[in-house]
Amino acid sequence: MKREIGTVKDSISVKLLGIVLSIYLLLTLVVTGVHIMIDYYNAKEEVQVVLTASEKTFHDILVTDLWNYDYQQLEITAKSLLGLPHVVGIELITAEQETIVSSGKTLSSSPDHEGLFHYTFPLIKILDGELNEIGSVKLYSDDNFIINSIKPGIYLLAFNAAIKTIAIFILISIVFKHLLTNPLGRLARQAGEINPNEMQSSLIDIAQNPDDELGVLQKALNDMIEKTAEVIGKLDFLNKDLELRVKQRTEELQQTVEQLHVEQDKLVQEVEVRQRSEAALEKSLEELKFAQGQLIESEKMASLGGLVAGVAHEINTPVGLSLTGISHFQVCVEDVAKLYDAGDLEEDQFEKFIKESKELSSTIHNSLQRAANLVRSFKLVAVDQSAEEIRQFDLIEYLDETMISLNNKIKQSKLTFTVNSQEKPLVVNNYPGSWAQIFTNLIQNTMIHAYEPQSAGQVQLNFSKHGDTLHFEFIDDGKGMTEETQKKVFEPFYTTNRANGGSGLGMNILFNIVTQKMYGTISLHSAQGLGSKFIIEVPIDISSYVKGG
Repeated sequence: MKREIGTVKDSISVKLLGIVLSIYLLLTLVVTGVHIMIDYYNAKEEVQVVLTASEKTFHDILVTDLWNYDYQQLEITAKSLLGLPHVVGIELITAEQETIVSSGKTLSSSPDHEGLFHYTFPLIKILDGELNEIGSVKLYSDDNFIINSIKPGIYLLAFNAAIKTIAIFILISIVFKHLLTNPLGRLARQAGEINPNEMQSSLIDIAQNPDDELGVLQKALNDMIEKTAEVIGKLDFLNKDLELRVKQRTEELQQTVEQLHVEQDKLVQEVEVRQRSEAALEKSLEELKFAQGQLIESEKMASLGGLVAGVAHEINTPVGLSLTGISHFQVCVEDVAKLYDAGDLEEDQFEKFIKESKELSSTIHNSLQRAANLVRSFKLVAVDQSAEEIRQFDLIEYLDETMISLNNKIKQSKLTFTVNSQEKPLVVNNYPGSWAQIFTNLIQNTMIHAYEPQSAGQVQLNFSKHGDTLHFEFIDDGKGMTEETQKKVFEPFYTTNRANGGSGLGMNILFNIVTQKMYGTISLHSAQGLGSKFIIEVPIDISSYVKGG
């Protein structure tokens, strides 16, 4: 597209000229301002010199007149001082700070004293070789004198700067037009006249000096034009060859399309077969998931059933003791009643009855209290396992309740369980039934798999808080696990004790509870002969996670 440089909306020349002139104007303003300030301070210094000279000239006269209390002469002298250049006001002050002469513009006589400044000198009288200050003189001057004195210089500087700026603008405009604007205009015009069919005759010719920037640009553009012409020639040749190849490839493509139609028919048949297979697989998968759910529920019920059996066994002992005690108590009451009715009840027999009654009531009370605690623990754990709701509870106390429910199995082993916690009570907002399932699965898994039958061992349950996270460690010093067992321990239906009825779902249920239900993590560290350590980390308060989910 043809377009002259003069029609460019955003000219580089104008930008460069504007930048250069802006910098020049800024420098001119700074230099002029500095020059004016120097002239101002020099003029002010001259005023100070005049005022200082006035002190030397009139000091003795003023001292003599003030010492002689010749106020009329002081007024005359003050008017003489006001006649001096740059002096606009005078104040004569005694040693007692009393103003006896005030003439002209002073701070006290001019409320608007902007621009006023003064020079003060003392009036010294020599008496008996000593210097005595009998008063002071303030000579006032005004900035207007200074400004008026330097105005001609300011006007000259401004005129000089304006002349220089105009001259610089004209010269730079001429130079820019000659060196940049006109060559770029010719470049735009010649570039717009390039004929794609005759590239060799469309070379650029704008530079007067082949070694300057425009010369380098001209050479680069001409090299580009020659290479473009060469490429266009090659493209013409390739286009002709390409047409022949396209024709050949089109025929080959038609044959390929026909073959693809045949293959597509075969593929459609295979897809139909696979869809039927996938439908069958989906049905099998649903059945498998349903069966897995049934197995998990069976595992939970089996765990609860074992819990019931253990609690029932534990309750039998205190209930049996209570029945025996109450039976014996009934016999004692009947014997005492018979003796009382016959009038043969003696004091020592009644005291014996009282003593036995206290012992039996204490035994019956303790047995029933133990049975009630077992029932309460079983009820708490069983209800939480069957009705899962989030609530706040003391995790350490809940662990104790769960272990009471498992006491029958724990007593049959030789394992010692130690609970360690940094905080007591350790209050969490979580699923209590799920924690009961975790404790039960870990304890039962340890008693079944970690130790040989009737082997002694130490098991530690460590609790700690890390910010908003609960950290729980379950550590035993048992047999440990092989690497293969560690990799598969959380997989469903994997067990190393299937011969004794192990389902392989205990650890899988525990893994799903921790990772999916409690939004936590579980990890295992073990080695053969060195025991095992399960680490569980879950949020202390999972209510926000459940709502967010």
